[in-house]
Amino acid sequence: MSKFNLDPKIQQELKKFSKQSEKAIKIIEEVTDDFINSTFRFDLADSFIENLISSLKHSPNPEQSLNNFTRFIENTFNKTSIYKDLAIYPQMMKILITTFGYSQYFADILVRDPELFRWLTYTDILDRKMTKENYTSEIRNAILPFKSTVKKLNTLRRYKRHEILRIGVRDIFNIADFNETVNSISDLAEAIVEVCLELAIEEIKKKFSAFPETEYVIIALGKLGGKELNYSSDIDLIFVYNQEGEIKTSKGVVSHYEIFNDLVSTLINFLSEKTEEGNLYRVDFRLRPEGSVGSLARSLLGYLTYYEVYGKIWERQMLIKARPIAGNLNFGYEFIKILDSFVYPKSFYENPIEEIAKIKSKIESTATSELNIKLRKGGIRDIEFIVQTLQLLNGGRNPDLKEPNTLKAIEKLATAGFLTQNEAKILSENYIYFRRIEHLLQISQNLQVHTIPSDPNFLTSLAKAMRNYEREKHKLSFPEQIIPDWKIFKRELEDRFESVRKIFDKIFNVQTKPAFLITEIFGEEIDRTKIYKTLDDLNFKDKEKALRNIQFLSKGRLITGEEIFSPIEENSFLKIAPILLGEISKTLIPDITLDNFRKIAEGFRYSKSFYEFIQNDSVRKIILNLSQYSPRFSNLLSLKTYLLETLVSENNLSKHKKTKEILQTLKQTENFKLHDFKFLNELKFLILNLDNLLDIDELAMELTHLADLIFNEIFSKIFDESEKEKIVIIGLGKFGSEEMSFDSDLDIVMITDEINFGRYENLILKCEAMLKILTEIEIEKLYNVDIRLRPEGRNAPILAEINYIKSYFENRAELWEIQAFTRARVINGNPKIWENVKEVLFQKILKLKFNELTAKYLQEMRSKMEKNVKTGEIDIKLSAGGLTDIEFVAQILQMKNFNKTRKIERNTLKALDFLLRNDFINETEYEILTSNYRFYREVEKFLRVSIGTRSNLIPSDSDKLEYLSLCLGYRFVDEFVDSIKKRMRKTRQIFNDLLDKITHR
Repeated sequence: MSKFNLDPKIQQELKKFSKQSEKAIKIIEEVTDDFINSTFRFDLADSFIENLISSLKHSPNPEQSLNNFTRFIENTFNKTSIYKDLAIYPQMMKILITTFGYSQYFADILVRDPELFRWLTYTDILDRKMTKENYTSEIRNAILPFKSTVKKLNTLRRYKRHEILRIGVRDIFNIADFNETVNSISDLAEAIVEVCLELAIEEIKKKFSAFPETEYVIIALGKLGGKELNYSSDIDLIFVYNQEGEIKTSKGVVSHYEIFNDLVSTLINFLSEKTEEGNLYRVDFRLRPEGSVGSLARSLLGYLTYYEVYGKIWERQMLIKARPIAGNLNFGYEFIKILDSFVYPKSFYENPIEEIAKIKSKIESTATSELNIKLRKGGIRDIEFIVQTLQLLNGGRNPDLKEPNTLKAIEKLATAGFLTQNEAKILSENYIYFRRIEHLLQISQNLQVHTIPSDPNFLTSLAKAMRNYEREKHKLSFPEQIIPDWKIFKRELEDRFESVRKIFDKIFNVQTKPAFLITEIFGEEIDRTKIYKTLDDLNFKDKEKALRNIQFLSKGRLITGEEIFSPIEENSFLKIAPILLGEISKTLIPDITLDNFRKIAEGFRYSKSFYEFIQNDSVRKIILNLSQYSPRFSNLLSLKTYLLETLVSENNLSKHKKTKEILQTLKQTENFKLHDFKFLNELKFLILNLDNLLDIDELAMELTHLADLIFNEIFSKIFDESEKEKIVIIGLGKFGSEEMSFDSDLDIVMITDEINFGRYENLILKCEAMLKILTEIEIEKLYNVDIRLRPEGRNAPILAEINYIKSYFENRAELWEIQAFTRARVINGNPKIWENVKEVLFQKILKLKFNELTAKYLQEMRSKMEKNVKTGEIDIKLSAGGLTDIEFVAQILQMKNFNKTRKIERNTLKALDFLLRNDFINETEYEILTSNYRFYREVEKFLRVSIGTRSNLIPSDSDKLEYLSLCLGYRFVDEFVDSIKKRMRKTRQIFNDLLDKITHR
């Protein structure tokens, strides 16, 4: 049991950043006990704890740091000394703890040999810049005392382990930048290969008692060739010797070929053999001619003959990074110079882009995760392929481009004009960013990994690690760290992949043109593998359904197999297909877009005129926008295709074309229908909104104005002039406040001052006739009309008598009914009738008492609404912090302060602005409420037009939820859901504050 107890304040601090805080508290208490028992320095205990907690807070993985710290201390020979130093020198503690948090591999090295920590921190070793020559000299001196090759190699392995630790710590703390880090790792590898080659030659000389006098060289390829090696990279090598021949040996006459192949085999064994000291490198000679079945060593003539006869595009690409690193370097440079015309021809018989694109496509197919930063689309390989392809195409005419290092090659390509400065910036920055992630993954466990685990805890650590270091004024700096949200990091990563892929697609445009696909589908024998690959490149998930849809579009092929297209119509589709499918591939969910587009095309019977119609860019954009965002509107358009021409003609799509003008024009046509008028304008408003030409506030106003016009058309036909004087139609809810969305109900109350019973009965019949027309169904209902907000609700006549309603407001109306009428607006009829009622309503508001009982009433009313939402569901209207909370704040605060202002704003946003101007809410509350209100209305819009539901529930179905998230601009579902929850929490806090204000006045 620990004697030392950690201060409660420190425990609370620990809980903020440690996922296993109880375990951490126990370990720290035990370590502090050990510190006190080892040092007897009670006066340093607080400093020790402070340094430890501060360092753990900075670590990307506090739990890993703490576990490794205890292992390190247990293995340390002189605990007293190290404990004192860690208490006195905060920087030492931070270096140790941070290194443990970044790398389990480095932690294991330090636990195995704790004295290395003193070597790192008590000398200037972290400031030293090493070159290949420095490494080679140090290594030769280190192995000099030993006679045995085994001992020399084990010394080499220890040296490499210590040096990788030093390079890694310099990297973690940004003492060395990315370029210096990969240069150091590469220089170290080159020095080790050179010394191992010398040791291997000694072994071969012992074996054969002779050695060929011809020149030989080791050529590095891949990342070692480019001097950009990873911590855990394979090293790609080939071996070249100059002349074939034979020499006399102790084993008889032996060919150069046999001796050099034996030499390479020995070298590979020295580099890759695992002992108690580990191994040096994984060595890969498979890039040699004929791959794994080819000779390990080959003569100069053998290489030249092979490349001349059998050389492939990928081998040209591979040799861009060829660089001599050991043996006779001058001979190596001569070898590369001789191959120059093969690697960089002045012209190609066939454009290599398509072949390279196929190679890249094959590589992508091996990526098992979208978080494989090396192989996935937009990852490291994309950048390398972009650079190497441009070098291959242009290096024959521009010698400056013959550069094995990726970053230097990008710079030279930009200077020569083959990349724009912006493209070069994107490629360079992302190459370094992805490679740093790769480094962090590899130093974690000393494994050659390229895939980021999807576990949120790991992503959080990685996100923090990528932002957790900086170099300031030539000193190690440990800034206060805000742990980044892993979802933000993941989204940033996706954005980076996307920006790289855009450049890749621009260069490898053969991959994005689906003309090949169309030809294949028309063929008698369909190569499904090739078609599916192309469909995959076009981002379709359900490839079989996408194929059927394209066949419908291209040949009019029905499910029965019948093909209704003529050759003319087939050709019409072929002309537009490459552009069309390319644009569909870039939409939110191409499967949904293609499916909806096919429905619209079906409405036109896939006609030649339709395909000619969509050759117009603006028309095609309209249809594709509808297809990607609204299955519902796409389906309606497929049933009302005759409206499309009306929509795009006579400037009807202009924001400035009045809805009333469109109504007057349509009324002059035969078979005019209000349903058509409504759908045409809703279509227009949606298109303008999706094009950002109509914001959500303007959209609400336009949809309300449309409802007003339709209501007026019906009202004017039903009631004569004298009847209009005896009745008023009041809009409530979103209809009254001019905030309608798609599918909003028309909340109305109808009031009359008619006292003659016969005429009153006639007015009721006409009201019923009006409601019948308003709710008529033609594919869809014209409107849903709700008249339940009249006094007594369903139990009362649909037409309220004025004296009755005045009496009701004065004597029996509940607070929620008064509140509902704060959004009242005259729609049709005699406004004087409403003025008479409104006066009573306002007097009632003036008499309302806002006290603790009122607050309790409002709380109970909201709780009752929230109970309609099941546990785990999110309703953007009714859930705590939803739309209703914002409307309550706007309405209740206006009613509460009506005695001061004598004004009620119907519209929620105008009401919030009014409350701000009168200091009833503050700036922060205003910003939160207006921002959240508009956000909820956007969600509501897409629920209606995209998901096709009248419900306000966020869908639980994963496909629908993903679609809704994408429509709202969220790449990740959980990011979207989290955004809603955060907004609801903030809104509910303001709502609760309102109740407190009412209670305490």
